[in-house]
This record gives sequence, C-alpha cells and structure tokens, in this order.
Amino acid sequence: MNDNDKASRYLIKRDPVGCFRWMLGQPSVDFHAWIDSRRIVLPNQRDLTHDLIAAFQVGDTLEALCIELQSESASDTAARLLYGYIPRVAHESSGLRLSAVGGIVVNLTGPTQPDSISHRPTLMPSCRFEGQIGQITLRDESASRLLAELASGGASVWLLAWLPLMQGGVESATIEGWKSRALTLSDERDRGILVTLTLTFATLAGRLPTWAKQLEGWGMSKNPYLESIRDEVRVEARKEGKAEGLAEGLAEGVAVGLAEGRITEAKSFLATLGRRKFGKAATKKQQGELDGITDLARLERMRDRLLDATSWSDLLATA
Repeated sequence: MNDNDKASRYLIKRDPVGCFRWMLGQPSVDFHAWIDSRRIVLPNQRDLTHDLIAAFQVGDTLEALCIELQSESASDTAARLLYGYIPRVAHESSGLRLSAVGGIVVNLTGPTQPDSISHRPTLMPSCRFEGQIGQITLRDESASRLLAELASGGASVWLLAWLPLMQGGVESATIEGWKSRALTLSDERDRGILVTLTLTFATLAGRLPTWAKQLEGWGMSKNPYLESIRDEVRVEARKEGKAEGLAEGLAEGVAVGLAEGRITEAKSFLATLGRRKFGKAATKKQQGELDGITDLARLERMRDRLLDATSWSDLLATA
C-alpha cells in the first residue's frame, strides 16, 4: 500500500459516517464497525491486509462493504473483488452474520473501469455467475459539488483532502472553499494533518505548486500517521493476547522514535517533491548530502523554500 492509499484510508477512518454518506449518496448511514481484514485474506495477499471492510446496520441485519483504494484505476479490479475478496468476506466475517456483502473501488486517478463480470456457460444455460461493484472515479467528481455537500452537512470535512483530484480541483474558488471548510476543524493539529493529506493528493494530481502556494502558512503535520500507528500497535498487542506491558513498551518505542521519524519523512518528502520540481532525481553525491543532514530545522527550511529553489544545488545550499 503506497502513501496515497494510506492517506485515503486514514481520512476515511477519521470520519467513516461522513465519508460513507458522500460515497454512498445516502444522508443516513448507520456505520456499525470495521471488520479486521487480516482474518479474511489469504497469507500471500499482503496488500489486502490494510483494505477497509465496513459493516453497516441495515434494519435488523448487518451488511458489509469492501473498500478498495487505488492510486490509479485498474481494469482488473472488478474481477479481483468479485472472484475472490467479496465471497471470502461473506464466508469469513469474524463471526458477524452478514445479510449482504458488496464492494466499492475508489479511483484516485485514472479513468472509470469495467465494474461487472458475467459468465453464462452455453453447456448449461441455467447456470450463471454475475456480479457488479460500486465505483467512484475522483477525476469525474465535481469539487464544487463536494464543497456544497460539505456546507450542507452531507459529507465529511476530511474529504477536502481529495479536492485536488477532482474536476475544478485547481481553481481558486475550490481552494478558497477548502480554506473555509477547513476552519470548521477546531483542533490545530487536525488542520495540520488535513493540509498534509491535501498536499499528498495535490502531488498525485500534479497540482502541488498551486496548492502549496495557496496553503502556505496553514502549517503541515510532520507525520499524520505515527499516532495512529501507536494506537494500532497497542490494540493489536491486546488482540494477540500479549501483556499490557508489551503494548505500552511498543507504543513508547514509537514515541521515542518520533524525532527520527520526522527527519526521515522530511528527507523522503524533499527527495520525492524535489524530483518533481527539478525534473530529475538528485545525483548520488547530492542524495548523499541530503541523507547526511540530521538537523530537522534545516530540513524544514529546505521544505519551505522548495518551490522557490532553482536546482538541487540551490536547495541543498539552504543553511
């Protein structure tokens, strides 16, 4: 799972009700719980162990939806979900009695792809296997429409992060709308995380310069995932029956590594965005110089002037 998929998974889990309200086009969604996908997938399906499986209360029954997030749309997605993943969830749903199981793919970039399969053997016409998934292709979605739904309470504020991927995603009205709705997040750290997520998707959409310039001064979270990872470590240790002390020790270890993680992330950010900005990767010597920087403050100053730098040499000259 790449950073774009992780970021999408993160924002959906921050507000599942608001996100599913928009994704499903239903104002009243009764989200019940997340189903642990690691109990569903086969041992060699590592990428699927982070997929989202949501259970919903529908009347007196529970229904589940498998959510697949793709940085770029793929033509085989419907087949992969319908042949193996969805049937497996239906039969191995961690003890939940599900009345129905479906699937949704969210294409962060790329065109809409086939969403159904159909097999009807001529040798036995009465036998058939058919299926269809839901599909959301963000480049076909309207940024202005999402902002309108946010204003009316019909969607989660965390979906603002996807605006750069939508139609009109680079227009000034869209960015101003982002700023207006982002202010509804009262927690400053949450706003920083939202900035980070939005710039992640602006990079994917090739719209980073415009968004970064317009969001300058809003602040950026240095690492929006460490806290969630720390919580997951603690929860999973308990699930596996390990001692509470081990869980706390692992969580503390993550906290101790926070500074190192911020330095590593800053270098990764500069390497990735620098390659896009300058049209080429750093040379071996330049990469070595970047790797040798241990001063987080200097790395942050380099990040702040990345858009104004004219070359790798110019960027690395930042004191």
